Amino acid sequence: MNFADGITITTLVENYIDILIPNTERIKRPGLAFHFDPRNKPIQAENGISMLVDISFAGQNYRILFDAGLSDSVILHNMSALKISPDIIDHAVISHGHPDHYGGLLAVLKARSVPLPVIIHPNAFLTRYVVAGNGWVIPYYNQSLRKEELEAAGGRLVLAANPVQMGPAAFTTGEIPLKTPFEPPGPPSGTPSSLRCLKNGKFEEDETADDLALIVCLKDKGLVVVAGCAHAGIINTIRQAQAVTGVEKVHAIFGGFHLGFPGIPEEKSDKTIKELKRLRPAIVSPMHCSGFKTLVAVAREMPEAFLLNTAGAQITL
Repeated sequence: MNFADGITITTLVENYIDILIPNTERIKRPGLAFHFDPRNKPIQAENGISMLVDISFAGQNYRILFDAGLSDSVILHNMSALKISPDIIDHAVISHGHPDHYGGLLAVLKARSVPLPVIIHPNAFLTRYVVAGNGWVIPYYNQSLRKEELEAAGGRLVLAANPVQMGPAAFTTGEIPLKTPFEPPGPPSGTPSSLRCLKNGKFEEDETADDLALIVCLKDKGLVVVAGCAHAGIINTIRQAQAVTGVEKVHAIFGGFHLGFPGIPEEKSDKTIKELKRLRPAIVSPMHCSGFKTLVAVAREMPEAFLLNTAGAQITL
């Protein structure tokens, strides 16, 4: 097993931004001085997630784009504001086929001068619907994710349901087994909406089996786990990362915990945080779909580990 010498994570897209939060040793944010300087572009936020994971290994850098936000405009704007060229990306990973995770991918591909390999689960391209609690149907909401368009723009699709090593010390989880008792398959109990997909000619519950995460092994520290939405549950996601790498120690956890969805019982969040505390990570950064109550609870229960992520932030590990 190879381990990265260092990792820098730049948050390109996130739901939240705050220019008044002071910097610390482990996280730098474009703050008041940056945003009030007319020479700079203000960072934008949207309901999506995207991170650039820059891995230092053997004197070189390998850069992975994990997810691409909801829109093409925000990710390109923030990359420009942070002076990040799309051409520096070595590999892309799309966690699953929901628009707030792949939305800006096509634009990033078109902005590059060379093709880019993209790991994505084959099920990401299934036809998907949402049936709301009141009966309203949101039809084919992922219709903008088209293999032929991605390939025409320079995307070299790596369709993989199993774990893949895509760079030094970096892996995808592949499909995540559902082993944790309080993270069962299917929609959470009490939620008002139902995810549906068309599979083998039939509409059925969409368990989002294409959901996957990124793992990087950091020297002397342990695993850095980056999740998109953790539809399979963040604890299941971490356990799969441990199984894929054979590394037990978890150093940092970033991304969506999927606990902010309406109707998810508070008990599930409580049990999730209890398990996170047992893992004793140095950094826990719930983002995107984690929900405000989860952020507050993690900050309260794990104050030393909690990290409030924001659009434009740069975290050095």
